[in-house]
Amino acid sequence: PVTFHEFALLFRDRLHCPDALFLDGGSASGLYAPSLSRHDRFIPAMGPILGVVEKANR
Repeated sequence: PVTFHEFALLFRDRLHCPDALFLDGGSASGLYAPSLSRHDRFIPAMGPILGVVEKANR
């Protein structure tokens, strides 16, 4: 098991991510994207972690 504090330290100290959200998998973390015809209200089809990355300049 991991505590919320340990989880937060992972994001801050090791992943260098100053902002993170913990989505518990309930209806609040469902996906609403009309352009994708997605409205996952009350459907547990989405996992509890969502990552957003910036494309590297090459």
